[in-house]
Amino acid sequence: MTQQKLIEPVELSVSKDSLPEDLRLQIDLRFSVDDAIDGGEDAHPTPTKAELIRLASAIYRARRSRAKMLIEELFGEPAWDMILALYCLPARGERLSVTGLSYAANVAPTTGLRVQAALAEKGLIEKEQEKTDARRFLVSLTEKGQTLLECYLASLLCSNLTRRTFQKWTYP
Repeated sequence: MTQQKLIEPVELSVSKDSLPEDLRLQIDLRFSVDDAIDGGEDAHPTPTKAELIRLASAIYRARRSRAKMLIEELFGEPAWDMILALYCLPARGERLSVTGLSYAANVAPTTGLRVQAALAEKGLIEKEQEKTDARRFLVSLTEKGQTLLECYLASLLCSNLTRRTFQKWTYP
């Protein structure tokens, strides 16, 4: 059994003049220590699209599981759930309507519409009228939304800690 080198805890430098951005940077740097100890992010090949989809699906399933076990209102991020759903489901040949996307995020339709409007305003999602039913709109990620999510997922997969954990998971 190998022993891990323990790092002594370091306090964040907080003064009355500290800006929130400075504190966030310090926290981000602390979390980056794992990568430096394990050999950095350059130690792994670029993940495949299938790996990215499996990771996004695992994150989505974990969020749904957490919602069942804990007080869901404390952990709500409907925009994140929507983006994950829009990334995973088309790979399985499924498309989501405006209402379906609200259900995927487990929010009321009115809340879903507000979140979708914000995502569309940022250029992350787009809506198109369904060809067979003019009353219905289908939602999809824009190229920008897909690229940003894939970059984020790839950064998770390429970190040693995440890659080790991810490789232990099995998928149907």
